[in-house]
Amino acid sequence: MQKISEYSDAIKLLLYGIFIYLEMDTGIVKVLFYLMVMDTFLGIIKTIVLDNVFSFKKLALGFVSKLAVLLIPTALALMSIGLNYNFKWFVTIVMDLLIVSDGISIISNIIAIKTKKEIENFDAVTLILKSVRNGLIQLFKKLLITIDPKFHIEK
Repeated sequence: MQKISEYSDAIKLLLYGIFIYLEMDTGIVKVLFYLMVMDTFLGIIKTIVLDNVFSFKKLALGFVSKLAVLLIPTALALMSIGLNYNFKWFVTIVMDLLIVSDGISIISNIIAIKTKKEIENFDAVTLILKSVRNGLIQLFKKLLITIDPKFHIEK
């Protein structure tokens, strides 16, 4: 148990170091992480209440995919540093949207638990990912035009 605690502290320190280096607000990252944990916990309860099939594989995949969502703002912040461009406002907006998305998911899980009926969940994360991707593609195209004004973008 002590080894787990040692690794936990080391991982926590590493993550804090990364977020500080990337100038990301660690408070917002903490809030998002706690919301993800709450959402996962309520999802487990919802699965039990609705008599759906529970599997640890699905739980692990779900939790890993939620943690992978944290890579979105991290990647944006790294790109910002690599391009020497200030994306901090964009990173903050994406973090805020992810927080709202997890909040909606938590509320949906609570409603499903209370009513014992499945609630269709709004997949805001996928919409966020598509928007971020499209925005970055547009930025890349603008950079190409800046580098070579003769460059024509195919539609």
